[in-house]
Amino acid sequence: MNEMVVGICQTDIVMGDTRYNLIAAEDYIHQCSDKGVELALFPEMSMTGFGLEPESVAEEYGNSVTVHTMTQFAMQYGISIGFGYTAYSDGRYTNRYVVTDKNGRIISDYAKIHPFSYAGENLKYSAGDSVTGFEFGGTVISTFICYDLRFPEIFQAVSDKAEVIVVAANWPASRRDDWKLLLRARALENQSYVIGINRYGRDGELYYSGDSMVVNPKGNVTDILSDRPGIIIEDIDIGAVREYRAGFPVKSDRRPDLYRDLY
Repeated sequence: MNEMVVGICQTDIVMGDTRYNLIAAEDYIHQCSDKGVELALFPEMSMTGFGLEPESVAEEYGNSVTVHTMTQFAMQYGISIGFGYTAYSDGRYTNRYVVTDKNGRIISDYAKIHPFSYAGENLKYSAGDSVTGFEFGGTVISTFICYDLRFPEIFQAVSDKAEVIVVAANWPASRRDDWKLLLRARALENQSYVIGINRYGRDGELYYSGDSMVVNPKGNVTDILSDRPGIIIEDIDIGAVREYRAGFPVKSDRRPDLYRDLY
């Protein structure tokens, strides 16, 4: 497959109201399905918003209402879906991002590697310890969550195989310039498409401007949605990734064995 159609769902999340947000998500999924989208992507903690009281929103790992409902939507509308939720298992909470295929089968399940210690997320949530990648129509896609964006090492770790990297977030408008710059940098340095999915709306004093965007392997923004909810529908040209990497093979000059021994 040389192209894939992605729907980036920039939602106005109602904090803590899983039921309401699932109903709203179905409308986005329906719209994406009607427009030929193959993979619909939602922000971090898609049905609750980002919070530091996981006990109030967490769902049992392996028995999650959000996961069950979204897999049902995937089958109903014939579309793959990426979404986030808070999981509880063995006395631990994790911030997760799941992708289900159009048959309702989970094909990726990622736990956030870098909890946001600046806000105390690390005190409430356990850190994940592995990256993920899944094949979608012949291309490999990897997912990360929000604060992970500030750690380029993990992007390099996946981009040997991944041609598309997804970053789902609840990234506040006060740092929106950082968000835009880092998404572009991660795309350029990895010669990958990078898709950022952020929420829109207000949570107390915090304002989320969205700024969901698609960045191509040359670091150019091909589409962006700011200061309102909505959907970006984008044709991702996988052939362009392969052509650019072949013509400008930056990866072949990396020296990872040396980097590990430098300090």
